[in-house]
Amino acid sequence: MRKGFAKLGFIALGLVLALALCGIGYAHWGETLNIEGTLITGEWESGGTIGFWKNWDKHKTFTEAEIEGWIGSINATSKWLGPTTVEEMGEMLSENCQSNMKCKFLQQYLATRLNDESALLSLTANCNFHDPDDYLGLGGSGTLSEIIAAIEGKYPDAPDVPGAVWPTKDEYEIMKDICDALNNTGGIYPYYF
Repeated sequence: MRKGFAKLGFIALGLVLALALCGIGYAHWGETLNIEGTLITGEWESGGTIGFWKNWDKHKTFTEAEIEGWIGSINATSKWLGPTTVEEMGEMLSENCQSNMKCKFLQQYLATRLNDESALLSLTANCNFHDPDDYLGLGGSGTLSEIIAAIEGKYPDAPDVPGAVWPTKDEYEIMKDICDALNNTGGIYPYYF
């Protein structure tokens, strides 16, 4: 009879342990997960990422002549950007920036400008975005046209003059994150952060 109680005790102990493990698992399942980043909302066409533009010739979406025309337009209207050929565009987008935030920003900004020129992103659709301390001066909301104008406005008036005020690493990161979120939009279902 003692052997029967011993077996029953082990089974009961096993059930108690299993129930305790279920309780621990349930407690962890209900924990809150906080995610922070840049959120773009609004109705947008699909944008092209850095990878899309770097590998434009594999997609056959646009011709080299079209891209050359867009690059010429960007060069004429941007103080930040100045690639003059599709080849230079590919080199810039392929550059390993490592921790150089200005380089990362310029890559994302070039993709944003190409998305604008190619009409992959709408110039007039309004979007909301994360902009700590309202760096762009748009209150975290604006059209693509307004965002581009605000970014162009951050280029120093006299860049070659000693003491010219360039954006800080954090400010480059803000502009990079906004452009990156724009470039990764996927149509009318904005879930990017």
